[in-house]
Amino acid sequence: MTDLVISNALLLPDDVKYYGLDGTLLSEEEREAASEDLLYADWYINNELELIKVQLNDSDAERKRRKKEPLFTSIDNVDCARLDAILEEIYDRDQQNRTDNLMDESIDQNNLEAIELILDKCGMPTSDTSSSKSLQAIWLVIQHAGADKREQYFPLLEKAAQRGDLDLQDIALMKDRMLLDKNEPQIYGSQVLINDGIYELYQLQDPETVDARRATVGLGPLSEYLAHWDIEFSVAQKPLN
Repeated sequence: MTDLVISNALLLPDDVKYYGLDGTLLSEEEREAASEDLLYADWYINNELELIKVQLNDSDAERKRRKKEPLFTSIDNVDCARLDAILEEIYDRDQQNRTDNLMDESIDQNNLEAIELILDKCGMPTSDTSSSKSLQAIWLVIQHAGADKREQYFPLLEKAAQRGDLDLQDIALMKDRMLLDKNEPQIYGSQVLINDGIYELYQLQDPETVDARRATVGLGPLSEYLAHWDIEFSVAQKPLN
């Protein structure tokens, strides 16, 4: 339906009937008040592609349902010409999944499958062709995936950061996460664990030079970062040799 609207193929007559959740006909004033819910409504059209009826749905429930739907069913459905719009939707799905108290693993899995299809068909986008939000979507989804996917795609993302398409900070966070995956000490101090309800810093290489390492990727002092979790870090710092 959205594609019909975008392409101007759908006819929108003035006498379209709009119905509320209880099935009652909406007044013009009620219809305008519900304008933000139209995206989640059922739209009924005739054979001439003319809209004849709109039935409102529970927008919250419908939004959550749609977020669980795969973006693509196969690589043939990936349109590289619409890459920015697709990646920005993936970004929104990822972040909403972490703010809606859902944390639905199926959403993360759908996002990952979509990203892999995009990379297979379109390759890694650059800042010349895509927005920073689009590029961030790729990093986020892989960061939130399993250890094997981080290991698989890290070289690709690292090259993107070297070109300036991703922040070095993002690569530092993923590198620390990968070291945690292997139960090895982290480099930049980004990984925090919770133990018996208390936050604590995951094991760290050479704590006395961590701030110098963090500075090389644009990160501030570790003590300031850890203060967000009420973790005290008081190791005296010195420069890198």
